[in-house]
Amino acid sequence: MSAAMAQTPPQQTAPPQGGGPQVGAPQGGAQPVNGLLMLLELQRQAWRQATAPELRYHIVNQTRRLIAYRQAAFLTVGERGRATLEAVSNIAVLEPNAPFAQWLEEAVRAVATGEHANSVHVVDPATLPASVRSAWGEWGPAQVLWCPLRKPETPREPPRETVPAAAPESRDKTVPPLAGLWLGRDEPWTDGEILLLSHLTEGYGHAWWALSGKRAKRHGLRRALLPLLMLLAVAGALAIPVPMSTLAPAEIQTRNPVIVAAPLDGVIERFHVQPNQAVAAGQPLFSFESTVLRSRFEVARKGLTQAEAELLTASQAAFADPQTKARVAQLRAQVELRRAEMALARDLLDRVTVKAERAGIAVFTDVNDWLGKPVSVGERVLTLADPQAPEIDIMVPVGDALVLEPGSPVELFLNVDPLHPLQARLTHASYEAGLSAAGVLSYRVKAALESGRSLGETPPRIGLRGTAKILGDRVPLALYLFRRPLALLRQSLGI
Repeated sequence: MSAAMAQTPPQQTAPPQGGGPQVGAPQGGAQPVNGLLMLLELQRQAWRQATAPELRYHIVNQTRRLIAYRQAAFLTVGERGRATLEAVSNIAVLEPNAPFAQWLEEAVRAVATGEHANSVHVVDPATLPASVRSAWGEWGPAQVLWCPLRKPETPREPPRETVPAAAPESRDKTVPPLAGLWLGRDEPWTDGEILLLSHLTEGYGHAWWALSGKRAKRHGLRRALLPLLMLLAVAGALAIPVPMSTLAPAEIQTRNPVIVAAPLDGVIERFHVQPNQAVAAGQPLFSFESTVLRSRFEVARKGLTQAEAELLTASQAAFADPQTKARVAQLRAQVELRRAEMALARDLLDRVTVKAERAGIAVFTDVNDWLGKPVSVGERVLTLADPQAPEIDIMVPVGDALVLEPGSPVELFLNVDPLHPLQARLTHASYEAGLSAAGVLSYRVKAALESGRSLGETPPRIGLRGTAKILGDRVPLALYLFRRPLALLRQSLGI
């Protein structure tokens, strides 16, 4: 809103809309009757307005059919006299932060909290604050009439120009009106116009109260009940039973894998397969360095040959030399020892190449991690996994553990496909916690994938990782949300 809004050209020279007479100009004996009829018509139209904006528009634009003015402004008044500009005649869109709007709201606040706030009277600039008086020449018309819109139960003061000297003062002068009509023009206001506007604005006040006052009460009740309703809604929401759940890192593994360990002490010389390669039963997997074992076998074989030769010589000489016959038993034991040493060397040599016990997937990290690495007997080198029998290996941190029962539902969100969870059922949960790969004390949990997407189509690849969601018993939402803070509080207080 700008200064141009406050300087609207005078419109009293044009005939009023609808052909209604103006009270300020004599028009014969029919003027009082026509003015009364127009007053009743305006009140009737006000009561027909369905919404508060329609009523505001009617008040600021149609009142000139009864009384001529240059500009009309409609303002609502709060409980402490705070005024808010709602409508201005001939203005479609208001700018609440415009200088004129701020000046007018300050002026109306002073009038609405004054001694004659509930009476129709001409506004005297001398009674207004200095900040309003200083800008009156820029924004204020020469003659301003204040027309309050009161609540139905608020006593009405007679117009100030018509109050007798002995008239009693209103008992409710301190109660601000609901709203007010600020009328401005250049000509002075007559007593007849003030009287007509006093009756008209009383009807306007009833109409405005019907559209905004009762609704404000209802809104006040709603505002009072809103916190209680919100509290009840939150309490009800916190009581909704939801399944207790926990999230934990998981990995796709195989059920009953075959652990391929080192069959002897030695150094791995060669791998015959690559990581995650499918192998058949009996297929070579890796080989040890065999130079030492072959040398040992040759030494054992030659030792056996020598022992057998000595035994044969002693046996032939025993027929002629009784002393040699006594060495035959010793040499025969020596042959058996050499034969056992050669059998052991042959067995170790046969173990140089490790073969697959069954078909599956060779699961290990990288070939270069093992080549040239010395290993001991029983040290795991790789795993043979069955791709058609996957299961989920879950490490549940001790702090997030819940009651883990066999058959509990499990959902696995793979990192490669988080939007399509795999359904599973818990099959095993360890009683003893151990350190996970991340160094977190956790319980190991196993879950079997259910039929459907998990097994009806291509099973998930061994080694895929993701996040498992384990569902437990149903508990109130409050316990689900605050279980960690409650546990921390219990630990802090030692309960």
